[in-house]
Amino acid sequence: MILPGVRVFAPGDVVLQGAPGESAGYVLEGRVMVTVPMPVRVRELRVAFQAAQGGRWARLRAAGSSGGSDGGQAAISEQLYSGGGEWARGRHEFVFRIVLPGDLAETMFTAHKRVAYEVRVGLALGGALGGALGGALGGARRWAAQPVAVKRVPYFGPAWESLASDEVHVSAVWRSRIEMCALGCSRVQRDGRPLRVRGVVRALEKGFRLTKVGLLLEERTRSRVAQGQVTCSSAIAASRYLRAGEHGAWCGSPIVDQLAFDLELQIPKAYGKIQYDVKHGPVTVSHRLAFVVAVVDRLGRGTSLRLFTPLHIMPRDAAGALPDALPAYADALADRLLLPAAAAAQ
Repeated sequence: MILPGVRVFAPGDVVLQGAPGESAGYVLEGRVMVTVPMPVRVRELRVAFQAAQGGRWARLRAAGSSGGSDGGQAAISEQLYSGGGEWARGRHEFVFRIVLPGDLAETMFTAHKRVAYEVRVGLALGGALGGALGGALGGARRWAAQPVAVKRVPYFGPAWESLASDEVHVSAVWRSRIEMCALGCSRVQRDGRPLRVRGVVRALEKGFRLTKVGLLLEERTRSRVAQGQVTCSSAIAASRYLRAGEHGAWCGSPIVDQLAFDLELQIPKAYGKIQYDVKHGPVTVSHRLAFVVAVVDRLGRGTSLRLFTPLHIMPRDAAGALPDALPAYADALADRLLLPAAAAAQ
């Protein structure tokens, strides 16, 4: 017995703009294709946006709220066909349009919470196959599903553009002996992309030798659990250390005045080793970059130093191309007045 084949086509990402209480939501549009090898009676065809297997459906109560609501059975569905008619052999295509609320929790896979969604289509067969088969299919169903990641980006505006254009430039001094500085990259980064930073180590006291130089990206998760308790955890999402001789003869050499290094760190793709920043809800995720060095003083005593600075790991819509800059007043000299041909001839 050859049963119909079902496929669903939908965007892999749902990008909500703004905080949960401000977002206008998202219209998820897609199509369902059913391939019928021979005439069959169909009772119903339904598509739903729902929690994925092993994940949870979550909505945030309000903007800035620390609470949320979960439910493994929650879904938003649309009926594409009902009636029990017989479908002819061939391909049958249906389009769907599901309006999603703006307060959906973002997709995340953390130790404290797993939120995942999918678009699932179900084809319910009811009746007997026509032609030579003649077999009853009462209650038979065919399923197809496609994962969908829910992401959230800020509203584009002056505050966001200012943050996106802000470059890392941080320095610190350890016990008036070693000064560290990291500069160069934007504080807003995308997953799956390289991050480039210039690190500078300056010796304020003679006798120090450098033994390690590198970068690490730390992910920090904060979760509100039962009875108002808060659980915090951190993990290294990515790290990169220079090998001896990779950037010249720095390893073990005395630090004379200062040493500068052009470092590159590959940010993993979400959602494996890293999650996007999550600012709303009972679980929040943040990131920070560390410029790491290890030094040995003249007595052979070693010290490991880390210089931290915040980073924002955002989806492509936020960290990719910001809206083009509006024309400045200085560009007004290049303006030209365009007249209709008839007016120009007068």
